This record gives sequence, C-alpha cells and structure tokens, in this order.
Amino acid sequence: MHQILHLDLDAFFASVEVLLNPEWRGKPLIVAMGHPQGRGVVSTASYEARQFGVHSTMPLRAALRLCPQAIIAPPHFRAYSEYSRRVMNLLREYSPLVEQVSIDEAYVEISAERDAAQSAREMQARIKTEIGLDCTLAVASNKLVAKVACNTVKPRGFVVVPAGDEEKFLAPLPIDKLPGAGKVTRVKLARWNVKTIGDLARVPVEELRAEFGKAGIYLHEGAHGRDDSPIVTGWKTKSISEENTFERDTRDAKQLEKMLEEMCKGVARDLKKEGFAARTIVLKLRYGDFVTITRQTTLRAPTDDADDIRRCAIGLLQKHWEHKRAIRLIGVRAHNLVEPSSTRQLEMTL
Repeated sequence: MHQILHLDLDAFFASVEVLLNPEWRGKPLIVAMGHPQGRGVVSTASYEARQFGVHSTMPLRAALRLCPQAIIAPPHFRAYSEYSRRVMNLLREYSPLVEQVSIDEAYVEISAERDAAQSAREMQARIKTEIGLDCTLAVASNKLVAKVACNTVKPRGFVVVPAGDEEKFLAPLPIDKLPGAGKVTRVKLARWNVKTIGDLARVPVEELRAEFGKAGIYLHEGAHGRDDSPIVTGWKTKSISEENTFERDTRDAKQLEKMLEEMCKGVARDLKKEGFAARTIVLKLRYGDFVTITRQTTLRAPTDDADDIRRCAIGLLQKHWEHKRAIRLIGVRAHNLVEPSSTRQLEMTL
C-alpha cells in the first residue's frame, strides 16, 4: 500500500533570506512588500519574529510596533523560485509522483516497496544539509491526513500517522484544522455542537448532506480520515506575472512606464527560463479607491521578448488608463503560454 508524504518548507521566504544573509540567523526577520511608513505588508516572518505576534498579511507598520527590532527585507522572488525548484527536484529522486501545490509545499507518493518514514527522514535531512532549509514532513495514507498532520508539528517537525489510525489521530483536533471547515461552515456546524474533528465524525452523514449538499459528504469523509484524491503531477505554469504597489498613488506616466518596462523584463526572463512564449499580455491596474481593472491584448505570434511585452503593456496603459485617476498598483502578466515558435513576427490587436 502506498503512503503519502506532505512537505511544508518552514518560514520559506524568511529562511531563504537568511541563507542569502547568514548574519541574520537567529534574529527576528520580516519579509515585506513596501515601506514601513507607507503601505508595506508582511509576506512572511521568521519564527523569531512570530514570537512577537507578527504574521503574514499584517500591515508592516503594525508588525514593527510588535517587534521594533526586526530586520526588514524586501522579497526576492527569483531566489525563492530557485530554492523551491531544488527542493522539488530532490523529492523527485524518491518518487516520480510529486504534486507541487505551492512554492513551498508538496505531496509525494511513496510506493509500497519503499519505507515511507525512512524516505521522509532522508528527505528532511538532505533538504537541510544540501539546500540549507528547514522543513516539516508528515506521512499518512492519504493527502488530507498528511496535510493536517503536517500542520500540527511545525516547524522542523516529523510525524507518521499509521494506516488505520487516521480517525483516531484527527478526532481530538479542533474543527478548524480540517480543510474545508471554514468560518461559515463552522458556524453552521455549531447546531451539532461540533468543536473537534471527532465531534464532526459523530454527526450522521444524512444530516450533513441535507445541510451542506455534496460538501457535507466531503466533511463526513474527511472527519473519518478518508480521502481518495490522487497525486496530480500534470500541473503546468499557466501564466507568469509581476506587479508593484506604489508607496503613494501616482499619475506620473513616466514613472508608470518605467515600472512597466522593468516588470516586462522580469516576465520575459521568467518566460525564457520556463521555456514558454505568451500569446496574451495582460495589464492590471488598481486605482487609489481600490477599483481594479485588467485589460489584455492577444498576439498573432507568441513572444518571450521583453520589448514585445513592453510595447503591449504600454499600449494597454495608454489606451485604458483614466489619467485623472491615480494608480495604486500596476502589474503585467503573460498568459496563454505555448512552446516558443521560431517565428518572431509580432502582430498585435490592441
């Protein structure tokens, strides 16, 4: 019988920053977009900073009130992508069945011929010694239980849920630990006095189906530790994008075009690195009142060229930006990705 591993890289962005800057090790570190006096937002924080109450999505200004001694680092997404790639390649040495679900999270299916717990231990040790990153790993009979188990032992944790013990393991955990049991669902479950996953397991499936429809069946199965969802390895990059939030809303066309040019260069680099060309270029604008629009242009010949992408993006900006409205955020995205064509002709329909 196969086993499923769930891997989660601990405080991933912050951990990569420490590898790039070893003198920050052991110190409270916040990776954040923007400026502390502006609209900065915490992307992630080291565990040393989390001890002060700092968490992702928190305004940077609020985070610094909690932890004024924290080091602030801007995100370096290309470095994060490279470290993530190295980790995923290491996992594929143990099994071809690797499902990457985010930049720092993956499932791995281990065949019955291998000792899953031993393989997981080796992965965890090698990721630390060969790549320098800490991670948490859980082993279970299915994806749902492996994910829940992984979240219970972070950071640098390791746990094995033996086959047959899934329901027993889940039963004492708070209901909010079960994927799918969001805030609205938990309010509805209160009619059965559900506080733990074990409480949910005791609710008749017919009653859950009547209240939640098909989702009720999922909740029932999940509470009993049952999940037959397969490992999906066929994921492909669907788009490549960059965006930037300005410290102050701007109507400066030169500033906007300069920012677009830099982002288009980044998108083009990533397209070449991934081995794709784009048929569609998308411009994203968010105005000062948070109204957000996207506009796109489709190319007759796909491109991975920075100048092509820049011309498309600036053309869209000039056509669709309401100049009286200041812009808070601007972004560019390459979409409808295909294998690069030898044809370099570019015909646009703006």
